[in-house]
Amino acid sequence: MSRMPFDVAETDRLLTTTRSVRRRLDLDRPVPREIVEQALEVAVQAPTANNHQNWRWLVITEAGVKEKLAEMIRSSWAFHRNDMWTNAGRRRNDAQARRNYDSAQALTETIAAVPVLVIPCVLGRPPDIAAINARWRARMADKIADDPGHLVQHGETRASIFYGSIFPAIWSFQLALRSRGLGSTITCLHVPHERETGRLLGIPTGVTQVCMIPVAYTLGAGFRPADRYRAKERTYWERWGQ
Repeated sequence: MSRMPFDVAETDRLLTTTRSVRRRLDLDRPVPREIVEQALEVAVQAPTANNHQNWRWLVITEAGVKEKLAEMIRSSWAFHRNDMWTNAGRRRNDAQARRNYDSAQALTETIAAVPVLVIPCVLGRPPDIAAINARWRARMADKIADDPGHLVQHGETRASIFYGSIFPAIWSFQLALRSRGLGSTITCLHVPHERETGRLLGIPTGVTQVCMIPVAYTLGAGFRPADRYRAKERTYWERWGQ
């Protein structure tokens, strides 16, 4: 019998216990630059469409800059928390929703003190799905009616490729951090202030800021798998609903 290429139990433990860490980030322990660089080297091994590798990573450690970013994040949270709690259908008596809400609230209050903030970026701007599809329909207008190209929707594909080429790398970055004893989470609360953030950090307008990843060592005991629905309860085979 051939050996498994990895220790499956240990690999699964890493994958199932890498949590979004917000309240258990150690705000006092410095994060060495080389640790972040090691995790990023792991991250850029992730799959990327057509091998474009069009990701860029901006690492922020300066206290004054982090405080300015925190001000923008708190501004966004003031709106988002109300929208999330009312329009998104979250129930106030849902214990898990309350924990998530409190955790997100806590991060907005402490994010300026998190040792490292990383902003993953993509060169270019998000595709305009409707515009791409409209251009394709116009291009196909003089083609024969039974040309299968009439049925193609390129806009959705472009959007899937655009974000699908950065999030595998983001997740790999978080896994690499976890394996080195650090925690992280994904927040998008600075994105509504993308232009202001770009001016602050010198990010060109043609670059998309996808999210922000607070990075720190973690406090307390280890992490356990989350309370999730079983995959088989959310998986269909061959046809939807089966």
